[in-house]
Parts: sequence; structure tokens; C-alpha cells
Amino acid sequence: MKNEERRWFLKRLTQTIGAATATALVAGNSISSALAYQPRQNSEDSNGVILTQRQMQILSDVCSVVIPRTDTPSAADLDCHGFIDHQISQCHSLAEQQSVRRCLNDINLHSLSQFEHEFTQLKILVDVEQMQGFTQGQKEDFKFVKGLLVFGYFTSEVGATQVLAYQAVPGGYKASVPITPETKSWGSLNYY
Repeated sequence: MKNEERRWFLKRLTQTIGAATATALVAGNSISSALAYQPRQNSEDSNGVILTQRQMQILSDVCSVVIPRTDTPSAADLDCHGFIDHQISQCHSLAEQQSVRRCLNDINLHSLSQFEHEFTQLKILVDVEQMQGFTQGQKEDFKFVKGLLVFGYFTSEVGATQVLAYQAVPGGYKASVPITPETKSWGSLNYY
């Protein structure tokens, strides 16, 4: 997949999770549950709490495609797939758990029908976003999975300390701070 398409996808990702999704993801005990999660090595090789081993593998592949390895680890490297399985088991309803399972199965079935092999490509995720071979409901399921993935990535120590910029609080108010396309978003070391 071309870098321009990957950038387009990541840009759409940040636009689509939006305030409503962010609010839903951090409601209730989500933050404390997220901070209690301990990443595991090779969690995609075994059943999760909610997800089967095959679904964990597909979710790991989705994590690698959505937030790929660059100069920082990928979402799969940080066990975001294990995090998602943990979060949906601890903080989400049975309907939301089924939504995640359904999303992973739909992505894999689409990959099998379009490319005759299991999911491994960004193209399938772009198809979900553009509803090419997917319904609005399937797009909503994927939006929920993406929100969990981004939440997991940026609440990890690496996401919060290496990907996001950090400014100690209190740090004073600066009204106009110049930014460039390379400027990092802001995070908090409050939990690390």
C-alpha cells in the first residue's frame, strides 16, 4: 500500500473517532481498567478473554495496519489487540463485544472473498471506511474497534511518552505556539 493511502487512512482515523467516540471510550471505569492492563508477548497466539485465537490474530493484523511500526512501535507491537480484548471484557456490554467480533469476522470474510486469503491489507480497511462492500453498520463496528485501538495505543507508556509530546503541568500558558506538520500531539505522563 502506498504511503499516501496510509496517510489518508490515518487522517480519516483521527477524524472519525471524534468526541462522541472518545467520550464513550473513557466513560465509567475505562481509564482505570486501561491502566491496569499488562501487555503480553504474543497474545495473538492464544485465545483472549472474549476473542478467539483467530480473532486475536486478525485484530493484531488490523493493529499493525492501522498504526504501523515507524520510529516507534506499531499498535500490534504494544499488544493493542490484547488491550482491546481486555477492555471489551471489562468495560463494554455484550452487544459491544459482539460488535467487535462481528467486525473482525466481516473484515476477514471480505478479504477472503476479494483476495482469496486472510486479512493482512490496508485496502480492506479503506473499503470499510468507504463502504465498498460493507454496510453502514459494519463501518460503525469498525469505528468502535478503531476507537479502542487508538485509546489503547495512546494510553500505553510508549504511546504516551514517545509518540505524544509532553509538557509538565503546571507549565504556564502560551497563547500562540508555532506548529508544523511534524509537531507531535500532546500527552500526559501523569500515569507513568
